[in-house]
Amino acid sequence: MTPLLSSIDRISAALEAAVAHPPPPTGTVRVSHATEDEWNAFADSEDPIVRLNYLEWFPDTEEIHIIEFADAPHEDYVGELNDQFRERHVKRWLKGHLAAKNSQGRQWCSDLSYGPREETPGSVLPPNVPIFADFRTIKVEIGVSQQWGMAPGELDHKAIAIWAAMPRVEYVLCVSFDPDFANAEYKLYDARVHPLVQLAPLPIVAPSTVIQLDGRRILGIPPRMALPVGFFCNSVGGFVLSLGLGNALIRRPVISGAATTV
Repeated sequence: MTPLLSSIDRISAALEAAVAHPPPPTGTVRVSHATEDEWNAFADSEDPIVRLNYLEWFPDTEEIHIIEFADAPHEDYVGELNDQFRERHVKRWLKGHLAAKNSQGRQWCSDLSYGPREETPGSVLPPNVPIFADFRTIKVEIGVSQQWGMAPGELDHKAIAIWAAMPRVEYVLCVSFDPDFANAEYKLYDARVHPLVQLAPLPIVAPSTVIQLDGRRILGIPPRMALPVGFFCNSVGGFVLSLGLGNALIRRPVISGAATTV
């Protein structure tokens, strides 16, 4: 057995032991020491015990940590938010990669990610992104166990230090809410803002709070070029998302605004 294969078995055993204990009220759970190569090999292995988007490798200490524990409410919200991107006139041009890893370099895994399709009219593949499958313009992080903050394993750290620093990521949406959905907050990071500093959270107010993303930026289309016919956006080319809270979860999301090619 090669050293990397042996490390996968070691990490898997440590992860199995870690999840056997109740999660802490706050913070993360250390799983195992791992070099970057060992972490990448584990992330590429089949059927890990814990979802990769619930794990994070901390470069400073070379440790793998569990960062998210609230599986049911977390995945419910992820599914509801993703529904907005699955509308027919959105997914035709904007591809959902969900929690897929990047194909090259250190393995990071967001809760949701989206980017233009290769056949999206006017979309230009950046020179520092090798293939359209790696062209992600939107990253989404959902935190139930994860807290706001700039420490490894916290939402703002992932938004600023990891996702916003990746080539051609345009927006990072972070949502934090209580397990019972009683309170929820969000932050929308614009990766073109320099320097990018930690934002204050904004409340998600029932029944919904609307945010807007630049349609051309999320589709990789240069300024002033026409948006694809039928792509849902408002009169100024904004793609509108609805965040909200209901008795158990957000109401059925909708995309506001009419299609435009301005």
